Amino acid sequence: MRKILKFVFSKKFLAVMLALFQIVLFIVLVSRFYTLGSTVYLLMTVFSIAVMLYLFERDNLNPSYKLLWVVIMVFLPVTGALFYFLWGDTKLTKKQRLEINKIRDNAWKYHDTNQQAIDELAQIDMGLAKQARFLDEFAKATPYHNTSAKYYPMGEDFFADYIEDLKKAEKNIFMHYFIVDEGYMWDTILDVLREKVKNGVDVRIIYDDFGTLMTLPSGYEKKLRSWGIKVGVFNPVKFSTHIGDYLMLNHRDHRKITVIDNNVGYGGGLNIADEYINAITRFGVWKDTAFRIEGDAVYGLTSTFIRAWHLVAGEALNYANYKPTVKKETDGIIQPYFDTPLDNLNICESAYLGVINNAKKYVYITTPYLVIDNEMITSLCLAAQSGIDVKIMVPGIPDKWYVYYITQSYYRVLLEAGVEIYEYAPGFLHAKMYVSDDVQAIVGSANMDFRSMYLHFENCCSFYGGSIVDEVKKDFNETLKVCRRVTMEQVKKTPWWKRIFQMIFRIWSPMM
Repeated sequence: MRKILKFVFSKKFLAVMLALFQIVLFIVLVSRFYTLGSTVYLLMTVFSIAVMLYLFERDNLNPSYKLLWVVIMVFLPVTGALFYFLWGDTKLTKKQRLEINKIRDNAWKYHDTNQQAIDELAQIDMGLAKQARFLDEFAKATPYHNTSAKYYPMGEDFFADYIEDLKKAEKNIFMHYFIVDEGYMWDTILDVLREKVKNGVDVRIIYDDFGTLMTLPSGYEKKLRSWGIKVGVFNPVKFSTHIGDYLMLNHRDHRKITVIDNNVGYGGGLNIADEYINAITRFGVWKDTAFRIEGDAVYGLTSTFIRAWHLVAGEALNYANYKPTVKKETDGIIQPYFDTPLDNLNICESAYLGVINNAKKYVYITTPYLVIDNEMITSLCLAAQSGIDVKIMVPGIPDKWYVYYITQSYYRVLLEAGVEIYEYAPGFLHAKMYVSDDVQAIVGSANMDFRSMYLHFENCCSFYGGSIVDEVKKDFNETLKVCRRVTMEQVKKTPWWKRIFQMIFRIWSPMM
């Protein structure tokens, strides 16, 4: 009985109830509207057509996303428009918008442009300077000097240094993750965090409530707070009488950040779960990558955390109190940046497109999900057709079979253009990286899919020159040795039934 009650009051049960509620609501609306009189039905149909026209007029909306909702409205000409306004468009209440703008304006007060870094990049390559200037202007992401950098080709390589740095913390530890899962990795980290709290270290953690829906028990934040750890839960899954609490359910916080004493920062693709460091086996050998930076550029990660903390915890930390206090020998120019779905800018996709379009010799890419829009397909194909060496590495063992079907559905058009595609044979590849021409690399949290590009909060770091660019390229080439190359002959042998599934899933890909 106790177990039943525990489940009933858990957030997993809550999520199931919310899903069932939406299904029931859907059925009720469909049955209700389709039995109305002809005049009312005609008016609702006209309304649906008006919404379609509104969609076509949205210049800043991705064409694939438009197509998805047009298909929904074609099949459900009455209720489809209503569902679009409920869940299809990014809307905020007036109160939410004012609060988010307030947080943004407060953060921008502390943004400093490093024109010297942009000028230096212009001397090397105008394309790099354009990229840095774009991120500086529109993402308020400063390019930094005075920073050392280290690259980790596997999660287990990262974890050893990570724990040692946590143990050295004297002032603060800020952690920001999509998934936190109970197990060896989190237990090891938690032991250090609890000890640090006892020693007066300010420990704060943000995690996404949906991302931890199946990994943490209900009310876990209360346990952490009882130990002195400050917790911010992003976008909680809960019943509410306020419609504003449901408007952002489709947006999740997918970032991966740790900052220690304002001077050391970690980022990359790793969440806090045992498979990321191969402490357990899920989908074969799990390959993920991370970076460690120390010096001025850490502030780019810190400011991202502070802004997110203000949003989820309602506490405005003073940015000026969290500036780095150490300077390291410059290892290239380093530019951490973040993206939010609450504006009209697709920062992560624009940065990725910038790397592809600026490439002169090669661009190598790793991504767990290859669910790309027309702009990305065009850029990848044009680069390959122009003689650029374009290689893309994806998982050999998928974690989501239906997304894997979508990934494989793009093989034909890319191969025909000359793009080389490789599948990581040992297991699941979760790394999200770009490297180009020995001059630039991007490592971060953003996948090549619609959710990362348009719906999620993300963070990445652009490295111009320096050791990480060489290390990312080296790691890519080493990993190629255990990959299988995809051929057109294999694609042509795709069974007819699989192609049907691929076509269906492609339509729904903006939601996956």
